[in-house]
Amino acid sequence: MANMKFGLIGRITTILAGIVVVVAGMAWIGNAQDHANDPQTLSIPVNDSDWYVGNKDAAVTLVEYSDFQCPACGAYFPVMKGLEEAYGDTLKIVYRNYPLITLHANAQIAAQAAEAAGIQGKFFEMHDALFQNQKSWSAETDPTNSFLNYATVIGLDVEKFRTDLTSNAVINEIKNDINGGNASKLSGTPTFFLNGVQIVKNPQGLEPFKTLIDAALLPAPTETSAETAE
Repeated sequence: MANMKFGLIGRITTILAGIVVVVAGMAWIGNAQDHANDPQTLSIPVNDSDWYVGNKDAAVTLVEYSDFQCPACGAYFPVMKGLEEAYGDTLKIVYRNYPLITLHANAQIAAQAAEAAGIQGKFFEMHDALFQNQKSWSAETDPTNSFLNYATVIGLDVEKFRTDLTSNAVINEIKNDINGGNASKLSGTPTFFLNGVQIVKNPQGLEPFKTLIDAALLPAPTETSAETAE
């Protein structure tokens, strides 16, 4: 009789333990689902190796992970120029490479062209030329000659540019950007981070973007004492 009693207790204990595990598992799954769409944070903080326009010490920093051959990134190019013009020194806009080489055959070499121009201090001049002429060089089997022409127009030492275009230093800079993007769990381009937090849904145009930046520029609310003067 005693053995039957202890056996029954053991089975009940096992069943209860199983229920606890199931409930805990469901709670974990529910929590994971609740946070599945939470915005990502920037895995590699903005640093001195980044290319940027605006004020280095601006209160608001916008990081763009982009692909020079990506049509959506091309569509955001005038938006970024509009933000640059609208905010000036109150905003820092950072560009990071994230070439989607499985989709865009010339994305990698285009990123290399911008980085090679950056060695001569003209990253954003090449950046602008690449986006302004995106449709033409994107259709070329080998856009190198087009990039050499852009280098001439923006006043680079063309022979140095040609050498730097395929250098390990340039390729490694792009790899670093890609690794940072992967660590931040990018799913495509363009992806934007405002003060280190991903903008989950890209603003559709200049004014919606300005709304987000204006909100980020607002001073933080000050804490007020709960006590009242008697």
